[in-house]
Amino acid sequence: MTYEEVRRLLNAHFSQLLAERKAQIRKDGRLCSLDTSVLENGLAFAQDSIQNNGSLQLGENDEELTLRFLKMYGVNLQPGTSAYATLGTELKRAYRDYCSSVLDYDRSLDTYQFENQTDAAFSMQNVAAQQSYVSLRELADRYTKDSNLGGQWVFKTQYEKADHLSLLNELLDENTDVTTISAADAQKVKDTLIRYPKNRKKSPRTRGLSLQDALNVADVQTINVQTINKYLQTYGTMFGWAKRNSYVSKNVFEGLTVRLGKKQQSKTTRTAFTEVQAQIILQELVRNSKGLVRKHYQKWGPLIALYSGARLNEIAQIHLTDIRQQDGVWCFDLNDDGDTKNLKTDASRRLVPIHSRLIEYGLLDQVQALRESGAQKLFQDFQYCPKNGWGRSLGRWFNDQFLVKLGLKDKGVSFHVFRHTVVSRLLQTGVELTLVQTLVGHERQGVTHQHYFSSGFKIAQLRDALEKLDYSRSATD
Repeated sequence: MTYEEVRRLLNAHFSQLLAERKAQIRKDGRLCSLDTSVLENGLAFAQDSIQNNGSLQLGENDEELTLRFLKMYGVNLQPGTSAYATLGTELKRAYRDYCSSVLDYDRSLDTYQFENQTDAAFSMQNVAAQQSYVSLRELADRYTKDSNLGGQWVFKTQYEKADHLSLLNELLDENTDVTTISAADAQKVKDTLIRYPKNRKKSPRTRGLSLQDALNVADVQTINVQTINKYLQTYGTMFGWAKRNSYVSKNVFEGLTVRLGKKQQSKTTRTAFTEVQAQIILQELVRNSKGLVRKHYQKWGPLIALYSGARLNEIAQIHLTDIRQQDGVWCFDLNDDGDTKNLKTDASRRLVPIHSRLIEYGLLDQVQALRESGAQKLFQDFQYCPKNGWGRSLGRWFNDQFLVKLGLKDKGVSFHVFRHTVVSRLLQTGVELTLVQTLVGHERQGVTHQHYFSSGFKIAQLRDALEKLDYSRSATD
């Protein structure tokens, strides 16, 4: 977990707490003396613990507090690691600033500001409007909380949305009343995105610069149209939610995404591996003639993808208990059971038959050996990352080393191409679309996947369809 990810997580957590505390004050009134004392003591404790490397003294030691925080967000950090120590230190700073912010907000209510008001303007209608005031920051926090409550976002999506909303707060001022945000403001956001530097916070040329200074850097690479649309889709979805929940009367971001022409769409479409490419990959994975495969995940991760079409993270998070028989057929049980297993959509929860080629190559023997060794997961080497799940190591090795050394690396070619390859091959062999969608876990319009077999397909049908995948026996025979 990087320092930036730690700060982002803490910022989201305490921003939500602060928004809720402010809302409570607006509803029930000022802090009582006890609440004020608790916050002042918390502020003092936090400041002291930062300066003297002590405990927050919140009725539990810092170890317990940190572990509870990690568990709340499903983050896997081991005590003793540098990332764990960083989280502990930053948690103190974030708590200090939270206490300070609540106290500052409460103190701001000590006085009234009359200089900008007239007797005519000071009406009950204006008072009601002030009472219903929701800032852009508060709207973003409420929208995020609602989306997470409904389980709409996996961890990677949470980080992506947080980045999008952070930029919007920076562009339009997080304290802006959302009812005053206009279509002109939305167009300003779009115009800025068109000029927005790629990797602004990582690139040496723009890192640490204010937004305006970063936009003024000459000849900097900007984000592509697809990324622009991702930002605009986030804003459009949030303001659509805000409209449905009566925060705003109009979705000013509706219809702002950039329409792609056919040529542009074709450039962004991931293609499947050609027959020759698939054979080259398969041959090296099985024979390892170039010595590129040095760990068992480097062999089995890509092989499973090649013969199942499963997503990178779906494969990387497989537990040994997820490899089981159903009606006499060996299957991968792809699920999100457990705190750190995530699926992209409801349709992703499924049973996928294990292709006979994988069994022939020795997958079940590998599974049995792992079980006898006391292992719990198919891939023990992987570390969990809140942003990318379990598949980061596998994806990096395959994309940045394996494909490169085989001479297959090209723009748009990555681990995800396995998925497109499986879909294309199955459709070419005559497997019906709905069956293919069921196998690879595609969301189908008008269909809700409440159970594994909501599609009505039997496991034997899925097996027979998947067995039509044939990457030419000459590659390994």
